[in-house]
Amino acid sequence: MSSAAESSAYNNSKLRRESSFSSLYDQVFVKARSPSEIMSSFYEEGMPLKLVIEAILSILFFFFGCYTPKVFQYNGYLNIRPIPYQVTQAGDVLLDLTLSNELIPKSEATFPGWKLWFVSLWVPFCVVVIVGAIFPLVMSTLPNNNSVHNVHAGVCTLLVAIGLSELVTQTFKLYVGRLRPNFYAMCGFNTQTLSCDNGEEMEMEARMSFPSGHSSLSFCGMVVLTLFLVGRVGLGRSIIPKTAYGKGKLKLLFSFAPLLLSFWVATSRLVDNWHHPSDIIVGSALGSICGCIAYHLFFPHVFSPMSGVPVSVQCIDVTPEREADHITLEKSLSLPIYSSA
Repeated sequence: MSSAAESSAYNNSKLRRESSFSSLYDQVFVKARSPSEIMSSFYEEGMPLKLVIEAILSILFFFFGCYTPKVFQYNGYLNIRPIPYQVTQAGDVLLDLTLSNELIPKSEATFPGWKLWFVSLWVPFCVVVIVGAIFPLVMSTLPNNNSVHNVHAGVCTLLVAIGLSELVTQTFKLYVGRLRPNFYAMCGFNTQTLSCDNGEEMEMEARMSFPSGHSSLSFCGMVVLTLFLVGRVGLGRSIIPKTAYGKGKLKLLFSFAPLLLSFWVATSRLVDNWHHPSDIIVGSALGSICGCIAYHLFFPHVFSPMSGVPVSVQCIDVTPEREADHITLEKSLSLPIYSSA
């Protein structure tokens, strides 16, 4: 065979491969659902019992993680460190300057409580529900390719992640009992009586600096959202056609944007004199770890060919026909092998 004929045959083969890859990519990963399809998906398929149980357990764990530490906080489990001060022979009271920063009230902070929960819970919640319902990553060879599983996995991931993050963060706050940078102003330390005058509640609040709750909660929510978006981009997929290659890079860059918001929330606690730098670093790490743990309970890792597809979709009753289809799909998602023959 001449070199021209070989080149023509190779180009034709290449065009067929790219066409088949593009068709598979559109069929498997880029299928938007109309509102009628979304509603029919929820109505016809319903919510399997296993998903209902997982949803109930996720909700219970969310409330358990958020509210259980508060019970221990008001029952004497907070580590009470001695208030640092020194009285000179002249009778002057010397205070620790690292704890003498100005008090910025909660309502005047950069991210008060309602803004924190809006960023950490409601923003990712709305995104995973809307994206999961309208753009589910469906697998044509798997039976549960509907919006129910995609929305269920995203919401459960977020609830479990925040519950775990709050449980760990608030427990460490009680165990460590580190004084905040604005401790003296927050507790109303009186240099005459050498005690706090602003009440027990404010004094307890002033003793819960480590780790930063704002940092852990914001990073937890935004890491879940980031992994959710990155999983849909598919770092481990090798069948992305040329027409989607540039868009894939932009989508990947956009997927990491939520981390900038969590970084803003975390650093604002340093600006507002509510936390030490180490509080913010550890809180951010805790939130990120909890988000990663929860994500991998309901989704495969982001480098998997099945990334972004809920585990509940992939857990099917294996029959010889489905197993053959599943193996065919996995081979299609892997790198093609070209023979030199």
